[in-house]
Amino acid sequence: MRVPGLASPRPTHEPKGFILSAPPPPYQPPQQPSDPYGQPQGQPQMPPPPAYPQGAQQWAYESSGVPQGPSGDSPKNFFAALFDWRFHTLITPKIVSWVYLAVVILSVLYWLFMVFAGFAAEPAIGVLALLIGPIVLIVSLAFFRMTLEFYFALVRMSDDIHRSQGLPRR
Repeated sequence: MRVPGLASPRPTHEPKGFILSAPPPPYQPPQQPSDPYGQPQGQPQMPPPPAYPQGAQQWAYESSGVPQGPSGDSPKNFFAALFDWRFHTLITPKIVSWVYLAVVILSVLYWLFMVFAGFAAEPAIGVLALLIGPIVLIVSLAFFRMTLEFYFALVRMSDDIHRSQGLPRR
């Protein structure tokens, strides 16, 4: 029975001249010969990024946009890098070790001050600061070190991205 306005789910007859054939083969992506490391042959291979020395790192690019690693120029001094308004010189690798050293020295001086102040106020507080202070000092230095390493890694990743894309930092 056929309801008006609705199409039948299956045709009731096959068109004349209809020939069944085998289905097409499944899709095969084109194969490229590759070297043992999985890099397709015939494409230029990127050199590994340079090691990061402690100090201000220059961004150098050839006119074609190919990254060249640190430039052959002598690195800028600290104040020239600090006032580089276009941010062509990375200053974080240069100062991160000095910042950590300053925090270590100030933290030890603060702990010693707390020990002496504790003994001056009451000997029990001084003993408590003497015994628990180093644990607090080490834990706080570890967290500060992790924070500095995070920011340092962020700067390295940014530099690697700019180098791999061949883009100068503006």
